[in-house]
Amino acid sequence: MADSLPQRECAGARPRRLPLIDLLRGILLLAMASYHFSWDLANVRLVSWGVAVDPLWRGYAVAIAASFLLLSGLSFRLAERGGFDLFRYGTRLVRLALAAAAVSIGTYFVFPNAWIFFGILHMMLLASLLAPLLVRLPGAVLILFAAIALVLPHVWRSSAFDGIGWGFLGLAETPPVSNDLVPLFPWIAPYVIGLAIGGPLARLTERQTRQLPRGSHWLAWIGRHSLAFYLLHQPLLYGFAAGLAALIPVDPAVQRSSFVADCRAEYQRHGATPEMSERFCGCVATSVDETGIWANRDADTTFEPLLATAVQACQALPSGDISDPEAPESDD
Repeated sequence: MADSLPQRECAGARPRRLPLIDLLRGILLLAMASYHFSWDLANVRLVSWGVAVDPLWRGYAVAIAASFLLLSGLSFRLAERGGFDLFRYGTRLVRLALAAAAVSIGTYFVFPNAWIFFGILHMMLLASLLAPLLVRLPGAVLILFAAIALVLPHVWRSSAFDGIGWGFLGLAETPPVSNDLVPLFPWIAPYVIGLAIGGPLARLTERQTRQLPRGSHWLAWIGRHSLAFYLLHQPLLYGFAAGLAALIPVDPAVQRSSFVADCRAEYQRHGATPEMSERFCGCVATSVDETGIWANRDADTTFEPLLATAVQACQALPSGDISDPEAPESDD
């Protein structure tokens, strides 16, 4: 994804790629694929991993996204040092815009209630548009701007930014639901840090990227084709996970755990604390344990009234009376 910007824009000459940048990008792409495949397995309820809510999984996803953005900012700084080629820059912006649009359109049809309207590619596109202005700022100013971007959404939000139209800012009191929301604040911060450190690291990078470690060239090859990898890997992985789900028998315990994890994620998106969502979702799951609902992997409309009744009953209970989500399963 970071190669949406040129590595070395030299006027009148094709930019020379930096192998170490490609290698690092390839490693990040594989890490991203491992996270997405884990999410896919959880989404089709083959595993009970709390990919959407578990702090370790969320930290893994944040680290990957931040690393991509930092590497993208670093790449732009390295490109800008050799002179700015407007044609190459514009061409790659168009490619990035088309790829982001493809992600939005595809996810709208697959996940209409949580489609990706501003994900990592959209954030890279916006950062790339801002980069020619930001790169002119002194390093100290860039670091200060990155710090402000990191802190701002934690100290100030406004209902004026609620709704999908302002969702790209990351300053809404109630963020819109999306399977991958990477808003301007705080996510511009790692990109700006990449711009800031790119200058001092440029000469060191030039000296140390002439030779790659033995056996790592395939990773660099993946890194050189990062945009194609990004667009193709998730449809293939999700299709593989869905195929496995069609073949592997249902495990009721996994179904129950997956429901609780999805329920917790949904309630936490709407402002509930982890403790509140854990108690409430455990109550709902326990209320329908005797219905046989966990014996079905796919959604069954006949269970919707049962779930609605359980939700109403658990909402009416005092918080201290709500069951624990780890309550024992029914033997049926």
